[in-house]
Amino acid sequence: MVNSYTLLASLQRFLHERGIDVDKLSIRDAALAMIDWQRLVPVDDLQKPVKSDVLLYRYGGWSEGCATGYKVSVMRRVTQAADGGGQTDWYAGITFMFEPSRFSSLPDFGTEASDWPSTDAFLHAIESSAAYRLAATERPMGVSVETGGLR
Repeated sequence: MVNSYTLLASLQRFLHERGIDVDKLSIRDAALAMIDWQRLVPVDDLQKPVKSDVLLYRYGGWSEGCATGYKVSVMRRVTQAADGGGQTDWYAGITFMFEPSRFSSLPDFGTEASDWPSTDAFLHAIESSAAYRLAATERPMGVSVETGGLR
């Protein structure tokens, strides 16, 4: 059965098997790991077929209570048909959290891997983004493997 927890467990297992320490990843390395995970680890679910399986690159400000930060994420979104005719999205990925002051002038941004004709174009979109260029010289406050819908 596919859900956010099984998807997250699959990502954690994939990273562990390859000896990838997320705390030492760059955003580019995280994107490459996510591309490999999607390519090499298909989503298996016999109960409901998968409608789509895409990679997302997103960034934007984040606030919860008195805590604020700037998130840069590479996520995998698996979409399945839901009971009653709708659809359900499941997410898992790698998120970098930065101190928000240098990023405050940037608008939120997101793109899907399926929008690009090749992996190289998706990586180019990531590497040419404003947040990526700023993040290249910043040390993140934290890096996490997470699940859930962002923004």
